[in-house]
Amino acid sequence: MSLRLSLRLFNLFFAGILFLTGCSSFSGLEPAGLSPSQVEDLRLSRGDYSLSGRILFKHPEGKHSGELALQISSDSELKLSIFTPLVGSLIYELRASSKKFLILNYQHKNFILTENKQEVRQKWFGMDLTLTELKWLILGKLPDKTPNWQRKILPTGELQLRQSTTEIRIRFNDSGQIESMRKSLKGLLEYHAEIPLYQKHYNLPFPRKISIEDYSGNNKWLMVFSEIQTPAEALKPLDFIAPPEMQPLLSD
Repeated sequence: MSLRLSLRLFNLFFAGILFLTGCSSFSGLEPAGLSPSQVEDLRLSRGDYSLSGRILFKHPEGKHSGELALQISSDSELKLSIFTPLVGSLIYELRASSKKFLILNYQHKNFILTENKQEVRQKWFGMDLTLTELKWLILGKLPDKTPNWQRKILPTGELQLRQSTTEIRIRFNDSGQIESMRKSLKGLLEYHAEIPLYQKHYNLPFPRKISIEDYSGNNKWLMVFSEIQTPAEALKPLDFIAPPEMQPLLSD
């Protein structure tokens, strides 16, 4: 398998993501109690989060799985690291901000550094999945305000978000958490995401499983989280500098 394909398959999550086996419960350092404002911060998707678990991603040429460590900051910067099962060697790492992302392939000592835009996401993820949309899924909650999106409740009970030619439809469960999310571009399905299982952290529900499938059904990912932490200190801003021993991967 070529390096480019290997990288593309990984990123086919950016979620790079999907499927997992094995079950364990959420854990973390739970304070004796949270103030109402702290609980509200968590409920409104503010704050920094560190998650761990496993991922499996399926693509036309097979499946790949591994351990994952994921952190997402209050500034919506995301760092996803994938490790080999059992051995624990770092295989891939994705660092993304609203403007750019960096993909590191530690096996082949190559990297990709480029802008975070629709064409790039579709090329390397297999679908247009933005950081904002990914954060909604990881937290299982939509903020009270979604600037630049027109909101409408449909007869089906789904929430419709519209922005130019982009439409997102979200179905919530009985507790008000995201159950499914579908994104369409110019009327054509881009991806479908589901959250079939939740567990609690700080007595608030967070997704246990997240699956994402592209419009063709050829690329599918599943993340299963075994642990979520709310770091005591703010996460440091990401850097987008590849290790000196790595070489840039040129795309055709």
